[in-house]
Amino acid sequence: MAHDDDKIDLPFVLGPVSNGEFLPAAAGTGDIRLAEAVLQRAETAASRLGIDRRRFLQTAGGMAALLSTVNLAACSGPRRAPRPAAGGSYRVPPPEDLPACEHALGSRDEFIVDVHTHHVMPSLPWRTMAPATLQLVMDMLPPDCTAANPLTCVDRSAYLHDVFLASDTTVALLSDLPSTGQSTDPIPFADAEGTLQMVTALTRAGAARLLLQNVLAPNFGPLAAALDEMTRNADTGAVAAFKVYTAWGPGGRGFSLDDSAIGLPVVSHARDLGVKVICGHKGLPLLNFQNTWNQPRDMVAVSRQFPDMQFVVYHSGWTPNHIEGPYNPLDPVGVDSLLRALDDYHVPPDSNVWADVASMWRVLLSTPDQAAHAVGKLLKRLGTQRLLWGTDSVWYGPPQPQIMAFRAFQISAEYQQLYGYPELTDDVKARVLGLNAAELFGLDVHATRCVLAADSLAAYRPVQRQLAAGGDLPPPWVPRGPVSRGQMLRWLAQEQGPWIPT
Repeated sequence: MAHDDDKIDLPFVLGPVSNGEFLPAAAGTGDIRLAEAVLQRAETAASRLGIDRRRFLQTAGGMAALLSTVNLAACSGPRRAPRPAAGGSYRVPPPEDLPACEHALGSRDEFIVDVHTHHVMPSLPWRTMAPATLQLVMDMLPPDCTAANPLTCVDRSAYLHDVFLASDTTVALLSDLPSTGQSTDPIPFADAEGTLQMVTALTRAGAARLLLQNVLAPNFGPLAAALDEMTRNADTGAVAAFKVYTAWGPGGRGFSLDDSAIGLPVVSHARDLGVKVICGHKGLPLLNFQNTWNQPRDMVAVSRQFPDMQFVVYHSGWTPNHIEGPYNPLDPVGVDSLLRALDDYHVPPDSNVWADVASMWRVLLSTPDQAAHAVGKLLKRLGTQRLLWGTDSVWYGPPQPQIMAFRAFQISAEYQQLYGYPELTDDVKARVLGLNAAELFGLDVHATRCVLAADSLAAYRPVQRQLAAGGDLPPPWVPRGPVSRGQMLRWLAQEQGPWIPT
């Protein structure tokens, strides 16, 4: 196999997971041989099938090759020392068996609800009024974005394509980034309504593919103004949930949701307005977030005071660079910070505290043992009916690779026995992927599925994928990092960490 930059590309190995660090992060040793092993097998399979290797790497067979490589990398530690028990792995057929791979990784007719999605409005004042937010967005742009205005790679059109055409997502909840008001907001609520109107125009009356979230900043300015904003937006009838960034505040000072001066009035007002879902960003530090206010304790605490409200802990409290293992209540970091709070406030499983896997799953899928611990202990403690699907798209490109990986993921019998984690059956996965969110937001699964099956987006999806497969449209999965052996080696030499919002 040639080793020059022009001849060895890694379009699939680095593309479907929507980031550039996937393979070295999975390998632990940064061994380029793993990448070459995938490509060599892809070359063989593509030759047998009579198709171009790039085309093959964009199929379900290419995804199977990637996931099987993750399995291989996970079978040994940094020095290839065997481990006593593998906690997580991917069940995939041989990559060259395309029908079997499509059956294993393709749609199972799930009702998929992504409770954590984003886009921006590139032409609004926030570009100059909120330089820190602009830098945050620029840092999250796909490296392959070559548009004259790079923000168009994460705009409304990119959102519609990535979420609804290039993935199996049925319904999405549109979120937003921290802001202090309309002039610093990447997508003010009125513009989110515009996205809703566009999506609704493609959908028959009676069901919607898009739900809206109103992001609040009640610790900036008078509280009364924030409450009035809640009222105005709720009066539109389009607010499915309110969202808070409790670690975002003036001078780097956040607030607690159970604070009687700010948090409790917000929750009480939401209840009075009939909006029963409060989402809060916890973990995954952004901008100048302070850890003091970025912990899930306050959301769990306030859930005891408002049993008729529902509280969604975004990111499950997960923290990058912390290794997820068995629950450790004595040192509650990352996901354990949520579990410890649930224990401290005696919250039973399947109560009114929920969590989503946005960004956490997308990063941990390349380290399946950590993924098994994170997902397993959340399902065990929260209950199988309280874990929600979220992807943080469009920051990471189309969410389809995340969906396919979750379909194939399994928690080993050893970990189930050792730690009491539930088995990831098809029923449990279906609940996480969408049925739990349907319960949370009061969606009639059968009625919604029937209506959306006949909308324009459903009709365009197979056409778009057929054109992409034939090379007439760009593939829905594109590289998010180095695309040659030389670029990969240079990337490894820089020792970059996972590409995540920071």
